[in-house]
Order: sequence, then C-alpha cells, then structure tokens
Amino acid sequence: MNPLQWKREHQFAWAVVCLIGAIIGLLYAWFDSPFYLLSKAAAADPDWAGKWTPSRLFLAWISQLRFYWPWPGFGALIAGLAFYAAMLFKSP
Repeated sequence: MNPLQWKREHQFAWAVVCLIGAIIGLLYAWFDSPFYLLSKAAAADPDWAGKWTPSRLFLAWISQLRFYWPWPGFGALIAGLAFYAAMLFKSP
C-alpha cells in the first residue's frame, strides 16, 4: 500500500493528521518545559505583570528550537503511522 497512490483526499487527511500530531507534540513539549512553570508563576504574581507575561515566555521558548525540536517530529510520526495502519486495515 503506497501512500503516493492514495486518493488526494486520503493524502490530505494524512497530512492533516500529521500536522495535528505535531501540534500535540509541541504542546507536550511546552507543558513539560520549565518555561511553562515560569509562565504559571508569572501569571499568578502581579509584580511580573509588565515584564514576563505567559505569552512572552512562550514566544521566548518557541524561538529556541533546541528546547523542543524532537517532540513535534515524534508527534507527527506517531500520528502518521497510526493513520497509515488504519488505512492498511481498512483496505480489502
């Protein structure tokens, strides 16, 4: 079963599933990050209100690829393989 011979809608669905898996992997990396704990502390402390908002901490974290690079890839890979397995079992 070659994915390149699938119908266009199946290929598009596979790409969407991989994208969703990558987003879930990115969210997992964010929630596992010390920047997330710092952003929770910044949101709770009124003294940090102007300096370090949670959105600024997230943007600082996302700009540093070394903190999270494997997780979106793993998420996309796992979701893509799950979709491929579902297509294998669906085929006659």
